[in-house]
Amino acid sequence: MPAADDRAGDYRVECSASCAEIISVNDIEATFSKTMSDMPNELWISLLLKATEQIDLVGYAYPFVLELLPNAADIIAAKCRDGARVRLAFADPDCTHVIERDNLEQMHGTLPGRIRNALSMLGQLRATPGCAIGLHTMHLYNSVFRFDDQMIVTPYLVHARGYQHPALHLRNLSPHGIFASFADQVEQIWDTTTPYIQGDFR
Repeated sequence: MPAADDRAGDYRVECSASCAEIISVNDIEATFSKTMSDMPNELWISLLLKATEQIDLVGYAYPFVLELLPNAADIIAAKCRDGARVRLAFADPDCTHVIERDNLEQMHGTLPGRIRNALSMLGQLRATPGCAIGLHTMHLYNSVFRFDDQMIVTPYLVHARGYQHPALHLRNLSPHGIFASFADQVEQIWDTTTPYIQGDFR
């Protein structure tokens, strides 16, 4: 099986046809994938394993991140103990907006359960210093997954499921670029979150 770095490199070549549709994305700050499902697991794993300073995950429910490796939560916890800052923002499964999003994505009432399932997978992260877990009630227009100076952003499409959304793989090249704009969005959303307390749902 190819190494994670090799597959990540292959991904950049494979996405060239989709990237051709983009006229300009701040030079080489971004690459584009047609959908989230086109992003190889090896790329996600490489980003997770290489991150040493900052991990920010902001979305509705993203259990796939915790399923990338059998011990993904333990790996993230170890990074916290080594000094990394980790922030995980999930949608509050009891808020009315989650039901609206569920209807918009035609998920037939399953989104609250998906969020609760993702929260149940956090394991020791719930009590790990350096890992903050919050719940938001924001109307999101994209999910953001930041690993140090790289991130994956998924703009939402109406009536599309999470895996059907397009995905941008960004790297930080400028304090005024696309990466910085989404990093600022993470800060604004995080400022609205309330701390997650296990079992604090109806």
